[in-house]
Amino acid sequence: MDTVTTDKPTTNAVEVTNPRTGEVLYSFEEPSPADVGAAYARARAAFETIGSMSVRERVAEISKLKKYVVEHKDELAKKLMDEAGKCFTDAMLIDLFPSIDVLDYYEKHAEQHLADKVVRATPMLLGKKCRIQYMPMGPVLVISPWNYPFLLSFVPAICAFLAGNSVIIKPASDTPLHGLYEEMIETSGFMKDAIQVVYASRKTADLLIDARPAKIMFTGSVGVGRRIMARAAEYLIPVELELGGKDPFIVFDDADLGRASDGALWGAFANAGQTCTGVERVFVQDTIHDQFVELLADKAGRIVTPDKLPSGADERDLDMGCMTTERQLKAVERQLADAAAKGARILTGGKRVGDTMILPPTVVADVDNTMMIQTEETFGPAVTVAPFATEDEAIRLANDSPYGLSASVWTGDAERGKRVARKLMAGMVCVNNHNATGAHPGLPFGGVKDSGMGRYKGSHGLHSFSHIKAVVIDRNVAKPEGYWYPYSKEKTALLSKVLDTLFGPGVLKLPRVAPLALRLESMAKKNRP
Repeated sequence: MDTVTTDKPTTNAVEVTNPRTGEVLYSFEEPSPADVGAAYARARAAFETIGSMSVRERVAEISKLKKYVVEHKDELAKKLMDEAGKCFTDAMLIDLFPSIDVLDYYEKHAEQHLADKVVRATPMLLGKKCRIQYMPMGPVLVISPWNYPFLLSFVPAICAFLAGNSVIIKPASDTPLHGLYEEMIETSGFMKDAIQVVYASRKTADLLIDARPAKIMFTGSVGVGRRIMARAAEYLIPVELELGGKDPFIVFDDADLGRASDGALWGAFANAGQTCTGVERVFVQDTIHDQFVELLADKAGRIVTPDKLPSGADERDLDMGCMTTERQLKAVERQLADAAAKGARILTGGKRVGDTMILPPTVVADVDNTMMIQTEETFGPAVTVAPFATEDEAIRLANDSPYGLSASVWTGDAERGKRVARKLMAGMVCVNNHNATGAHPGLPFGGVKDSGMGRYKGSHGLHSFSHIKAVVIDRNVAKPEGYWYPYSKEKTALLSKVLDTLFGPGVLKLPRVAPLALRLESMAKKNRP
């Protein structure tokens, strides 16, 4: 886990600091065009081997990584704490546990998901075998974010590798986890050059796109996602975009308020709120709104942040770490200042602790859509609460956003929960829970609208990194197809009867179509050119 450090960084070096302490951990050099070219040359060579391996052989490789992550989880969690400012439990629970869970899931299901799929032949293709095959694409570029630097680089890389591709990871320069992958791959015995890391800032990241990967998987902000998509379009590189969220959390008056407030608390403040699927907008039925606000604010005030942890106390007693980047903390502060100036009430938190990166859990009431905090992604430990009167109004308020990543509905009425969930414009919805979809490795992850496009995890995560090929296998017989040349008015009339029989009213269509198909074949043989 050692990393290369530089006492006196050159002008081409990027420094990585611990956001909790401000300590410079190390620096890394920007890659040159030659560095990028060499990485892609290794990736393309590795792809030739990976693409010819069976899925079972690839699964055996990821099992090596699973063993390593399980055995080194405490060490990996410490690395995440140092670079991202996480508390220990967030590092273990939200970064490492789901990463291991995904590996375990694919050990059991990858072969099934990537096996050829048999598709029943249609009447016009009777006697033929129809298949869907999933083929490797080539070197895949994974551009990962700073908020979950392991989970959101590792899981897409595993999906791409299992589908038969080599992978190049470009981590965020704020949290690059320098040396982690290299150590993991070397120690575990995982296939050499199958997954590589190129450390780069945005300044040189374009080099990785210019090298023309087979696909790009990007997780990050909407603005950067648009730029990557535009750049990829120059080369017609397919992209998978997992972007921002402004997740709504709807509480009806028949919900269990204790559970709902606990869910909102964790959903809003886990990982210091720096989660694309974190709770950002809470909508509470007006009959219980004030009670819920009071309950949520009280619980938020009792969350243990680094400034509240007694000296010498165990780090594992920490509920929430600090924010990771100064620029994101300032963005949240701007939203809070704007909300306060427009009449919102900041009930807890609201200001950073001294000159640290700690922003206490913040609950904001009396908000409306003139405020940035209600319309823009916050991506920090601040959540808003607003009332609604009816079910239709709750759905309208929740959908009134350019984002559509995840959402949750809290109610004692199971039918209402399912009904509202279906009407929410989101890629993932939970009823009486939040972000539980993300905890299941077999469920697809992704959003709609400005929250991105594409899905990963589950079967979708493997198919997203595959060329999907349709195959029809015919018998090696001499007879021509009935619909081949030559055309004639007699054949056209017979085809019209086939259409009427197949797609018109009535039952037992196949027995009635069979003699017509035989007549077409006979006609084709007789009139063969």
